[in-house]
Amino acid sequence: MITAPLTEFSTYISLNKHFEFVQEWLNNIQTLTPGEKVDIGHGITAIPALETGRTAANAPLEAHNKYIDIQVCIEGTEYMGWKHRGDCQKSRSAFDTERDIVFFDDEPDFLFKVKPGHFAIFFPNDAHAPLIADETICKVVFKIPVE
Repeated sequence: MITAPLTEFSTYISLNKHFEFVQEWLNNIQTLTPGEKVDIGHGITAIPALETGRTAANAPLEAHNKYIDIQVCIEGTEYMGWKHRGDCQKSRSAFDTERDIVFFDDEPDFLFKVKPGHFAIFFPNDAHAPLIADETICKVVFKIPVE
């Protein structure tokens, strides 16, 4: 898991061959419609969201196998929970291969703040609980192939 200001995103480009395309897209950001998935090429999907925040109790941990999440906060202050996936013991159900997601009922080990203009990167070993907030959150989630 990585979190930092967007101004430092280029520091992490070498971690995955697809990150440079996210950087390019962020440099030329366009108007997005919440809920409308945007194919930005190279197997990368951008998913803009405008969602009401949840309590920590209503924000389950989730993890993915095929994709890395890059979550960019545009408006609102969001808290996210984190726990190493290998430490999660309470799976809600079997892994959903079609949606590439599994949810856990475990408690996060910690919460961290993601302010507007900041991002968080979650790899497959990072169980994460997004959208913990007292307000509406505007964000973009990028789904990046692990390959």
